[in-house]
Parts: sequence; C-alpha cells; structure tokens
Amino acid sequence: MIAVFPGELGKPRPAVILQRDELLGLFSTVLACPMTTHLIDAPTLRPIIIPNAENGLQDVSQIMVEKLSPLRKDVIRQRIGQLSAGELKRLETALIHITGLDLASGARNEVEHGGKQQS
Repeated sequence: MIAVFPGELGKPRPAVILQRDELLGLFSTVLACPMTTHLIDAPTLRPIIIPNAENGLQDVSQIMVEKLSPLRKDVIRQRIGQLSAGELKRLETALIHITGLDLASGARNEVEHGGKQQS
C-alpha cells in the first residue's frame, strides 16, 4: 500500500500492513511498517524487498520494522501489491528480533502491579 505516516515520515511511501484481514474492519487504525529506499546494512532487522510485479514496488526497498505504528485508515492511498511467502517470513523474523519475542519462550516476563510482581 501507499500511505502517509505522521512526523518525519510525512511523505507518501510504500508500507506493509501487519494485521489480519479479518480484523481490518474492527479498528479505525491498522498496524503498518513503512518502507524506504535508503538501505542500511541490517537485513535481519530491515528486510530487503526486491521490486517485482507481485509487490508493485518500483525500487529496492527495506521494511522499517522498527517504525511499526498504528496508522489511520484515511491516510492509506492505494494498494500496490503483496509480499511473497519468503518476504513475509523475513518480515516475521525481523519483527520477532526487534520486539524481543524470540527471548520470550525461555524468559519469564514480569509485570509489576501494586508492588507485587506477576508473570
């Protein structure tokens, strides 16, 4: 899709929606990651997407997973394509790494409530 993100990312840019189709009508926002053509050397954290007819991109781009944010539906301009299964797998891996969810299976997450810790 093409969307306008708030703040420093204020120009229209390709983005990836990270929400199940079944949930798109439930909320006024969608979770999305913007994309950029300014590549950095971090392919595990910013998956590189090569343009093709399926994804609709014009230039080699990276998904800026670290800029995952809710996006109002009214700033979405158009759908340009979709990611392949391999691209989605690389995106999933980046999301797991950037959020630390890869550590969750072996670690105990604790949240403090009124001075008591709960897991």
